[in-house]
Amino acid sequence: MTSTDPAPYVQATRYEVSLFPEDAEPRRHFTITIEWRGTDSWAVLDGPYCLGRDGEWEYEPLPSNRDDEWLPAHRFDLDTAQRLAKQAAPHLIVNGLTALEVYRRNPPQHVGGGANAEDCPACHGTNPPYPFICPGPTTN
Repeated sequence: MTSTDPAPYVQATRYEVSLFPEDAEPRRHFTITIEWRGTDSWAVLDGPYCLGRDGEWEYEPLPSNRDDEWLPAHRFDLDTAQRLAKQAAPHLIVNGLTALEVYRRNPPQHVGGGANAEDCPACHGTNPPYPFICPGPTTN
């Protein structure tokens, strides 16, 4: 590339929201996606179902099958989409169990051994004191 060549654009167009870390098996079933649908327009999705402003999941119809009211009721700015997806994530249901019920049955374990808390699934979302080391295995 020369200094006159255009720089590539990079844009995030999809986020995943789940109670489970990347490598946890339940994550593949209990993950909401937030997908970009245009300027300041994001959809909150559970597979083919789209979250509406009324809090209900509805099958997302093809663009040619949407009426004038559908889009404004199912599109959000990014902050709102993230807030709604985080609120909905614990309540996703698969085989009669919510994500929260599955999480409580088998919560992530601390990795311990002096690992960085950022790398520990059980430390996720906590703010351990400096030096940010995983406190170690949970004792029962």
